[in-house]
Amino acid sequence: MSIDLARLFGDPALYFHGYEGDHVRFLPMDRDSYERSIFLDRRIQIAPGQAYRVPLQPLLGHLAAQGFSAPRLNLIHHVGQCGSTLLARALDVTDRSLVLREPFHLRQVAVHGGAGFTSAYASGEWRAMLGLSLHMLGKRFDPAQPVIVKGNVPISMIGDAILEADPDRAAILLYFPLVDYCAAVLRTPNHLGWVQSVTRELRLAEDPLVGPIDGLDPGALVGALWFSLIKRYERILSQNGAARSLDANQLFDEPQATVAASARLFEVALSEEEIAERVSGPLFSSYAKDPSQAYAPEQRVERREAWKQDNAVLIDSARRWVGEAASRHGLPAALERPLLGDPAPLL
Repeated sequence: MSIDLARLFGDPALYFHGYEGDHVRFLPMDRDSYERSIFLDRRIQIAPGQAYRVPLQPLLGHLAAQGFSAPRLNLIHHVGQCGSTLLARALDVTDRSLVLREPFHLRQVAVHGGAGFTSAYASGEWRAMLGLSLHMLGKRFDPAQPVIVKGNVPISMIGDAILEADPDRAAILLYFPLVDYCAAVLRTPNHLGWVQSVTRELRLAEDPLVGPIDGLDPGALVGALWFSLIKRYERILSQNGAARSLDANQLFDEPQATVAASARLFEVALSEEEIAERVSGPLFSSYAKDPSQAYAPEQRVERREAWKQDNAVLIDSARRWVGEAASRHGLPAALERPLLGDPAPLL
């Protein structure tokens, strides 16, 4: 096929889905299919049309020749299992914004770079791939409407590199305080499996703030992952005046205020009445990742508190690991510039 570079770089109906060796894949999308796609990974809901497999090098060459321009992205970074999908979907309004949830290609870039811990992270090749991914995420149906990218944990790990490439863009850094995070990511064997898998995939042991993780019990391992992410948040907040921290408990406890503040930050034109309607509607009464499952906020609180009562040993292990790391590398009492209210204690 002949390569129409102008269309590949400018048309959001051709969505850059992922890297495949020395090629990349584009999938057909329309505005509705973006909204239907709760995640833009293997679960993507494509529109009718043709997919394309395109050589990577002409795309990188075109980007280099044209010069990289910051794509004006708004970011939602998060530590995992803390309501980011719910927040992102609340801000996804067909004629007001374009929300891209967990783009697979940006996750590939993050993992390829060892989430900032390996030499690949500083290479020209890696920076070119990051630039291409960010540029492709900047395509939009309406130039006046904001694009919001909701990442995942690997993408959050390269948040400072994204900031460097696209500086001073609005960002929400979503997190749980340590003990609430333990309850969120250790509550089932499947969640523990995710922690073990993502820390291996990210090569967390190569983070100089973490060090060896072999043999750590689950509490300490979660503490290490949380500490690494929070230290990245600390750096982003120190470098970007448009970034805001957000304790995930506020999203669940004060949903209308949180969505309203997020919409203002990202310049999504939503009235208070529209926000109230979204918060009181089916989105907030079903599981954000699977709308077929009902969800009630009080269930989350009951489950969290029950887990804390039953897992004091794991909580103590997480606190001990984080305390030792904080004595070496520092840890703020709270993250600065909260989206709402006063800063929440991290420990």
